[in-house]
Amino acid sequence: MAVDATPKPILFLLDREFEDGQLPGQRFFCRHSLLLEGALSSIGGLDGQLDVRRIGFARPRREVIAEIGEQDQSLPKLVLPQGVHSEHATGAHHERQYVSGAEPILAALNGLLGIPVAHP
Repeated sequence: MAVDATPKPILFLLDREFEDGQLPGQRFFCRHSLLLEGALSSIGGLDGQLDVRRIGFARPRREVIAEIGEQDQSLPKLVLPQGVHSEHATGAHHERQYVSGAEPILAALNGLLGIPVAHP
């Protein structure tokens, strides 16, 4: 049996529900991450093709920093495996491209994994 050793793209999302220390007493969700959560639950097999990591709101976001450096910790973020490229990349760190924002991430996943596109 062959084992696929190709690393999966990493999809960083904010936790589904979080608090912001600057706005105490309230709970929030990220509408951009929520759009991607919907894609993960609606597009068959998508979640299995990605390494999905949900991250707390507070910074520094060490897990993101470990993958793409400290310069851009905004989420959601798709980090591509080394050697994989996308025309939707918004940055790169140590020869790995990444894509920021829900809509560019969905466009990148269409190109990389063939997921459907949103109807215009």
